[in-house]
Amino acid sequence: MRYFEIHNNGYIVGVGKGDIGLEITEERYNAVLSALPLKPPATEDTDYLLTVDLAWEAYSIPPAPPPEPTPEDKAEAYDILMGVTE
Repeated sequence: MRYFEIHNNGYIVGVGKGDIGLEITEERYNAVLSALPLKPPATEDTDYLLTVDLAWEAYSIPPAPPPEPTPEDKAEAYDILMGVTE
């Protein structure tokens, strides 16, 4: 069985068994799998990436865009502006 790892800019973005990516040993494969449950929990503005050194590195998450108003929200706002409801 061939084990592989896929890297992107110093981070591990994939690991598995098959004919793609960089070939690794079974020990390295097991080490990567063992590191996955150790990922720190993400917060509202921070998440973590696994480096090729098997260390979790924090990165900032951009804020989510405000949600689009629903048609019902738009209708209610129109009614308020027109004085139909408060």
